[in-house]
Amino acid sequence: MKSKLNQGAKKVYVYDGSYQGLLTALYWSFKLKEIPIKIIPESKFKDDLFYQKRKIKTDNEKAEFLSEQIKKYISKKALHNVFRAYLSETKKIELYIFRYLFTGFKVGKSIDEFLTKDYVLKVQEMCQKVARESHRLKGLIRLQETAEGKYYAAVEPDYRVLILLASHFKNRFSTMDWIIHDLKREEAIIFSAADQEWLLINLEKDFMPKFSKKEQEIQNLWCSFFTAVSIQNRKNPKIQQQFMPKKYWKHLIETPGSSRQFKSN
Repeated sequence: MKSKLNQGAKKVYVYDGSYQGLLTALYWSFKLKEIPIKIIPESKFKDDLFYQKRKIKTDNEKAEFLSEQIKKYISKKALHNVFRAYLSETKKIELYIFRYLFTGFKVGKSIDEFLTKDYVLKVQEMCQKVARESHRLKGLIRLQETAEGKYYAAVEPDYRVLILLASHFKNRFSTMDWIIHDLKREEAIIFSAADQEWLLINLEKDFMPKFSKKEQEIQNLWCSFFTAVSIQNRKNPKIQQQFMPKKYWKHLIETPGSSRQFKSN
């Protein structure tokens, strides 16, 4: 993996948007010794007469092979950084990841010490932001009982963090069937208590289940408790927003002014 790459023709690598698709694109870039001008999801690609399009077909075996090469010749931490940086969906993140790995295959596990390189800083920065948001949402997501006895929560995260939340909620709510719905990306994690498995699926933004009457009673009790335990003299909105940013408030039960519509049978 330590061979030199050449610029060659100006190529744009177009992949399906999946993580395995990105790894496949990176595999071919190293294999063919090409430095693409862009690596971009198909949903964002626009034809350009000045660049040659190379459409990448996702290959799980090649993606797995590259993952193993990254762990072997760079580090497990580097692979961890690459995955979370990918989840940020930041503009040009694929090229930052490419340059990060290209240098990583040269210098090994010391790649994260090259802080003068903008691509190393960018990968680390987005990795940290994605990790921070996923950690924060673990404490902010409120599952609500539906009329069918399942549980549902809606979120609108900045980054594509659902997959990082799945194991946490599986361990915490393993006896319940639940859905965590990313409205922004129109996808959701669904968990089956019977099968003890979760899946990432597409789910329309307008999907909204009806909630049980019991749920309404519980929410009313929770809001009463939240109000009762608050101490007026110790209110500090700045500190509150530091730990619970306002952008998450509309999906909380206990926050005044929530835009969430409650539905019951």
